[in-house]
Amino acid sequence: MENDLIDVMIAKNQIAIDFDAIETQEEEEESTVLPKGLVSAQNFDWIENEVLFVGVKTAHMLGSVNLSSIDICGKSSLDWLMLASAGCESVIINDPEDEIVSALKSLNTDKKYIAVFYGDTPLVDRSVFFGIMDYFAKSGFNAMSLPRGYVFKRDFLSCIERFDSPCLNKFNEQAFTIVSSSKSISDVSKYLYNKIKAYHIKNGVVLFGDETIFIDGDVEIESGVIIYPNNIIKGQTVIAKGAILESGNIIDDSIISEDAFISDSFVQKSKVGRGVSVTSERVVNQSL
Repeated sequence: MENDLIDVMIAKNQIAIDFDAIETQEEEEESTVLPKGLVSAQNFDWIENEVLFVGVKTAHMLGSVNLSSIDICGKSSLDWLMLASAGCESVIINDPEDEIVSALKSLNTDKKYIAVFYGDTPLVDRSVFFGIMDYFAKSGFNAMSLPRGYVFKRDFLSCIERFDSPCLNKFNEQAFTIVSSSKSISDVSKYLYNKIKAYHIKNGVVLFGDETIFIDGDVEIESGVIIYPNNIIKGQTVIAKGAILESGNIIDDSIISEDAFISDSFVQKSKVGRGVSVTSERVVNQSL
């Protein structure tokens, strides 16, 4: 292994994929989040300045596993949800169950709006959140139920003790998929893996036979990398341009330098130097 440095660093949520880049719409294209006929606004700066994003940590269990903390494509369900908050002030609370209004009243915030989403809906992303807030503001509501959550004007909360209102709009049904069973975990995982791969393909990564390629949400891959079938890339891994991953690799929390070649190997918490070939090896805790 080489010990030369490369100009990348591993950090938690290093690329924080929000997938907007692969869902760019023409300016006049109808939103997929809002009801038919409503068009999403183009400037969302007000949302970042005026909304408190509240993530609710749920207590769903699958056997002995808490579903809000289960690993899905490298992040917990709650972590995926919190990426949707983008530049907004955000806070995580434990599930108050039927006392949501009281729990929100206890929050110290001067934001005009409070948006509440539950940590068991990891497919809610920034575009969904922004679209909902745009719809809420344009409609002039004081409060609104979501398929899994709420939006309130902060001043309105001081006037009520409870809020029980049906959700008048389903918005994006897939985005509000609840992780509550083995099937829903599998469905959500497949959906996220496909979005992650689409993100990297758009950025110039070549994936051959991508149905057998699994890439976690915190993996960073530079343009020009070639990845063949049967590769698992996990954790906070960085893969530099020109690298080739032949079949049969598991790469976890590692740095793969430019023009490296890896085949049929397990690489964990290691650095593979520039131009180095690794074939049929187990490389752990090397030069990182």
